[in-house]
Amino acid sequence: MIDRNMKTPPQHGGRLQAAAEQFNIPLSDWLDLSTGINPVNWNVPSIPQQIWQRLPERYEQLEAAAAQYYGAQVLAIPGSQWAIQNLPTVLKAERVWLPKEAYEEHQYWWLRHQRNLCFYESLAAITPNQYDAVVCINPNNPTGNTESVADIIELADRLQSLQGYLILDEAFMDPTPEHSVLCYDQELPASLIVLRSLGKFFGLAGLRLGFVYGGESIREHLQRQLGPWAVSHPAAYIGELALRDTNWHCYARTQLKEQSNQLQRLLLQIVPANNLRSTHLFCTLRLTESKADSLYNHCARHGILVRHFPQWAKIRVGLTTKNGMERLQSALQCWET
Repeated sequence: MIDRNMKTPPQHGGRLQAAAEQFNIPLSDWLDLSTGINPVNWNVPSIPQQIWQRLPERYEQLEAAAAQYYGAQVLAIPGSQWAIQNLPTVLKAERVWLPKEAYEEHQYWWLRHQRNLCFYESLAAITPNQYDAVVCINPNNPTGNTESVADIIELADRLQSLQGYLILDEAFMDPTPEHSVLCYDQELPASLIVLRSLGKFFGLAGLRLGFVYGGESIREHLQRQLGPWAVSHPAAYIGELALRDTNWHCYARTQLKEQSNQLQRLLLQIVPANNLRSTHLFCTLRLTESKADSLYNHCARHGILVRHFPQWAKIRVGLTTKNGMERLQSALQCWET
């Protein structure tokens, strides 16, 4: 079901305090699988005192590290959410295409700026007019669906000919960088804007650091919106170190793939394969409304918070450590399907 008005801000995962109050379970006893964030974060070193004392002057070193990591020149921003909120003020599209099931902040902020919305089930179903903008989330959160680079480039080329834009949210792409459009071996269309997030893969969501790829004009407009010191000095310092830690990148990708495979095997015990979609940061179950509600409440009564999407009858389950997996398995074994 699509809420075309969406007058209230969307709900999100990670709402442990609300769950603790609702189910009367102490906060410290919860296992949070509701966010899709790497459960084993990049190890943050001690931060020099001057980093706390001084304002950041420039972000050249951070953005150079990001360019090497992503394979393209990008603009540092305080989380990809910032771009989602501000792109509607930069792009003058009157009509915006959005996935029918997707991270709802995109829809919310375009509606806040009174744009006309169209919803699509597949990229092939999009029929853009001149100046339209399209939002694509790859991999999609929460469905787990993915789009090929070839299909994305084809759509971006169409939009470029119409003086439109393709906003590509790649917040969950880091575990599989080979599937990123930023790895495309030819010049990218000028219509393309790519959002990247440091929080998910590195397990550093609290850092509030992200990046935007786009044409020079788009970057300049966003730069003016940022103002001075938008990314904190500690965030820039930590972000640069994390982006340059290539050994950890390889280790984390291997670990996340193994954890995702383990979670898939566990969830296949309660749903058929065609009802399960997975990425290297979360798995999503497609259920009936009653079963989705039942599973969410059952897990919560066992102190396990998963992400419930009642409007789509879906449950998203994030990755966890070995102990967390054992706890989830124990809870699922006594769920009456």
